Amino acid sequence: MAIKKTIMTLSKCCAALSLIVASVCVANTQKTQLSITGNTHQLTTFTSPIGEEYSYQQFIDNYKIPGLSFAVIDDYKVIYTNFAGVKDTKSKQKIDQFTAFSTASIAKPVTATIAAMLAEQGKLDLDTPVSNYLKRWALPSSVFESSKNLSIRQLLSHTAGMSQGGYADFHLGDDIPTLIDVLEGKKLPRYKRPISMLFAPDTDWQYSGGGYVIVQVAIEDITGKPLQALAQKMLFDPLGMKNTTMYQNGDKQFLTNVAKVHDRQQQVIRDGIPICPQIAPSGLWSTPQDMAKFTIEYQKALAGKVTSVISMFVARTTTDIHTLKKIGGWSPGWMRFEAKGNLEWFSHGGSNTGTGGHIMSTMQGGKGIMVFMNATTEHRNPAIDAFIDSTIKKMKWARVISATAKPPKHQIEKMLGRYLSQFDQIVTITLSKSGNGLIYEDPLQNKKGVKMHYQGGGMFAVDNNPNQISVVMNPLSNKYFLVLNNVGSGLTERAMRKLEKDEQLPFEVAKHADFISTLKAYKAWKKNYPDSKLLSANAINNAGYNALGNKDYQVAITLFRVYSHLYPDDANAFDSLAEAYMLFGDTVNAIANYEQSLQLNPQNANAQKMIHTLKK
Repeated sequence: MAIKKTIMTLSKCCAALSLIVASVCVANTQKTQLSITGNTHQLTTFTSPIGEEYSYQQFIDNYKIPGLSFAVIDDYKVIYTNFAGVKDTKSKQKIDQFTAFSTASIAKPVTATIAAMLAEQGKLDLDTPVSNYLKRWALPSSVFESSKNLSIRQLLSHTAGMSQGGYADFHLGDDIPTLIDVLEGKKLPRYKRPISMLFAPDTDWQYSGGGYVIVQVAIEDITGKPLQALAQKMLFDPLGMKNTTMYQNGDKQFLTNVAKVHDRQQQVIRDGIPICPQIAPSGLWSTPQDMAKFTIEYQKALAGKVTSVISMFVARTTTDIHTLKKIGGWSPGWMRFEAKGNLEWFSHGGSNTGTGGHIMSTMQGGKGIMVFMNATTEHRNPAIDAFIDSTIKKMKWARVISATAKPPKHQIEKMLGRYLSQFDQIVTITLSKSGNGLIYEDPLQNKKGVKMHYQGGGMFAVDNNPNQISVVMNPLSNKYFLVLNNVGSGLTERAMRKLEKDEQLPFEVAKHADFISTLKAYKAWKKNYPDSKLLSANAINNAGYNALGNKDYQVAITLFRVYSHLYPDDANAFDSLAEAYMLFGDTVNAIANYEQSLQLNPQNANAQKMIHTLKK
């Protein structure tokens, strides 16, 4: 089966992907209409990470992207737009400047904006218990006492502790759930249980589309109007966003010029037009030009300029950082953990099946990038990341950061070591070649060999990181933690525990030990850290696929065996193990484990297909 690692979309939720651009094949360049303002001819091509220039048609051909559309903002105005490719590979209709894309989670900041506008109008309070506004549905009971005061602000910033991360798409003809069905866990391919609270509000961070569904119900119960109608009246119409809607396919107000969704083989998925009944977290269709209008209005409000729709109150409410937990920065509506080019951005990514994009705008200076592509995640995310890097480089936006003082020797020694991140990655801080500085490596953020710049007071800055870094000891445990310090908001977060010098994580044991030793390591870890995310099925599965990606087949087999042993009723564990055996060349064990997976989940079409293929 294709790699099943969970990809956070925080949308792009939350990590840069490694980019390797192979030589791009020569292709006929599609003639496109484009908009140019001022001296922006450098944007007419894409620059690869190795410095080669390509047309955008060549760019999407290389990344296996059917269609692309983007807009670039500078000084509070759109300075360049372009597009390439097709709406769908079947009809081969060309993308144009009015073609809307399913933007997935980019619906979230739109929803947050409406909530903040209603708060400004006095129709709701973002910090009042959301239960005060719910009429059609009631929050489920919880063991957490503070759940009684669960607020809209917490729901919008993903600190409410709610389950239901993201949702599967629907299409015309499907049995489509209502909002209440969603919250009750009905008619949902990914969830069989009602939405629930996983932790006490504001004690952690967990991406939750379900939290936004609760906000949608509250907004609709307060106003008596559907969210899609409110969005049209309050935002899209007054901002002139003519090619944007939250109405879904089948509604008379749905758009006609849309890009269809595609699979890994660049084939249209079903009818190509996904329906997202969970409109608040994922039901937006739009174009880069329209989203540029939306974010420019935000930027002008933040700068104190004249605006027609979004006030400074709304802009500040939805962009002010609410938490640094786990992700490094999130507001009630926007991602605040991105710092590409050492700039301060408010942004959001989106990822539905076979489509998505990313929008990002600076908090100051009126710069921005809006980009959408109708391709599957594994092709789209690397392409988007490369496109953003190319644009920032071409526009010469990046700022240089440097040390403000020489770090004391004791401070350097204090920082050295390995740290366990919230996403089960190992961040390392080592000495530079000169021995007078530090090097920072974070595989999740694709930071390898990045120099740390001492800022005084025990804090270091790192390129493309919005937070300064320090290390402190927790007096209760006598353990050291890497601490994130957000200078702008004043927030701090004890983010990563420093690992002991001889301490090995369970998935590291698998690299040099057999199955029995690795299983013992996982059990020992569970005894010491019973709530560790390293023990989750998803974490072990991801570790196995990381090994597969590096062609460490024996390591992958060991990890998937541990997965199947710890989660014997999980069909996915045996499916993953079967794939590892298959790639290793062990057909007998591959078939046996696909059969076990199929026994646990008779609907596993992949297992059925692979068994048939392997038995030929």
